[in-house]
Amino acid sequence: MQMLARFLKFGAGASIIFLVGALALGDYVYRTGTAVHCGVHSFHAGNTPSRFQTPGVGEGPFRGEGWNQWVDHDLSRWWLSDVPFESVRILDPNRPVSLAAWWMTPSYPRAKETVIVVHGINSSRHNFDTLMPAVMLARAGFNVLLMDVRDQGNTTCEDGRHSAGQDESDDIITAAYWLKSMKAIPLSKIGVHGVSGGALAGIISAAKNTEIAAFSLEAPVFDFNRAATDEVRYQGFPGELWRAAYWAARIRGIDLMRVRPADGIDALKGRPAHVLHGDADSRVAYQNALDFIAYADSVGESVTLHTFAGADHIEGLLREPERYQDLLVRFFTKAL
Repeated sequence: MQMLARFLKFGAGASIIFLVGALALGDYVYRTGTAVHCGVHSFHAGNTPSRFQTPGVGEGPFRGEGWNQWVDHDLSRWWLSDVPFESVRILDPNRPVSLAAWWMTPSYPRAKETVIVVHGINSSRHNFDTLMPAVMLARAGFNVLLMDVRDQGNTTCEDGRHSAGQDESDDIITAAYWLKSMKAIPLSKIGVHGVSGGALAGIISAAKNTEIAAFSLEAPVFDFNRAATDEVRYQGFPGELWRAAYWAARIRGIDLMRVRPADGIDALKGRPAHVLHGDADSRVAYQNALDFIAYADSVGESVTLHTFAGADHIEGLLREPERYQDLLVRFFTKAL
């Protein structure tokens, strides 16, 4: 019996040591995997709506030779030359956060239809993948608010981490109410176009706010567990460490799955939404789009999927820009 007791005591001690070690490693993965650049990346810094380019080798939205073919790709026909825009600051009424944005006004104040364009994780409004859609919409006559969410771009740096759309969705809602209060644009005339992490924040904002009118989602996450596991692997860690990272974040008081994409779909209640996704996406697996649509169908929401064949992460924008533009403009024309 004494031997059994010693064995059990040893086993319990070993389990505690293993758990503590796993959480410590998970905390490292959490801190590393959610870290973002508080500022504008040097390879985006010169980009504005009137002149922008793709980033260089190893700096694109996906890795490898597939991206390198787009380095120095000529985007000049998408530069904004005939629509006024200005830099604005938007103060969060609940937190000491000041959001940076470009306000594009092709037809304001005569027309109220407005789209908030939101960038992905570890990016900013200076990236081509938000500038191009913003210009496409502005040229079609929509007012556009192209914004930086917290901890990225020129917006306030709180802790240098992204929150998987939990806090970033609040920034979208803050921007929408700024448009309502400062520009007299009703929320029924405001839509969101989110790119990658911005799409995740966008659909979460649908769960938090029932008045924003429409949601255009480029490469959105649906199954966050699967996507986070893939991202942990993408960052060079064993995918199994995602669960340890999640619980390490919970110990810090942060729930990265407090509001889920499924919650946003449940809250659509007939509001228009569509998904754009490349079927060769190496960053956010195309299965997310299929699962997103399947879940929407299961709860009676009509969400359309537009697939870009052979396209990697956000690559459909470069492969088929005219089609991308047509889909965006048609969607928001009908929705707003």
